[in-house]
Amino acid sequence: MISSSLVVLVMTFSQKIPVVMARTMFAPGILWGCGIRLQVTGAENLPKGESFVFVSNHLSYLDIPSLFRAIPHNLHFVAKKEIKWVPFIGWYMLATGMIFVDRSNRLKAIASLAQAGKLIKKGKDVLMFPEGTRSKTGEIGEFKKGPFMLAAKAGVKVVPVSITGTEKVLPSGSFALSPGVVKVNIGQPLETLQSDVKSGAIVDKVKEEVGRLKAQITTS
Repeated sequence: MISSSLVVLVMTFSQKIPVVMARTMFAPGILWGCGIRLQVTGAENLPKGESFVFVSNHLSYLDIPSLFRAIPHNLHFVAKKEIKWVPFIGWYMLATGMIFVDRSNRLKAIASLAQAGKLIKKGKDVLMFPEGTRSKTGEIGEFKKGPFMLAAKAGVKVVPVSITGTEKVLPSGSFALSPGVVKVNIGQPLETLQSDVKSGAIVDKVKEEVGRLKAQITTS
């Protein structure tokens, strides 16, 4: 799938088309192959014509194709730099303008977020996992400020997103697939001010909202 999108990129010189292909073709194919039945709620919360920073909890490698399919926007990811060298997925992300962050170097990480901010100002949407890594327990970990700093500087709203079920289909540290239901709940866009980022108020508010969205779909 990735190889074909790279061929299209070379033929068209367009980074947008491979991203559209990922959302409309590759992600559904991956979910079908893994036996995932996707249930999405809250897509109606997203106004048309706006760019956002989407923030989600992180449970499994399958979060990415699931969110690609569930969120009706062409998503760009901010990922740790090590993924850049992973065959196929790293090549795809590099070729389509995804952002890589060197988490071991604060200055380089800040520069990467500035690059992501330029993407948003050009009308692109960014998805980030503020926990920074996959949860091994299923519980939501502490949120880092990076995604919120990015949204505040770009002047866009943050959209909280909750995902459940991917950790059962493909658990962290395992390659054994267990087909099942994955649920995604998309919340209301929230204003993000730099003062709220500095105080941590928006970080706590969004983490609480992601938890509420998770509980909502867990009990439904």
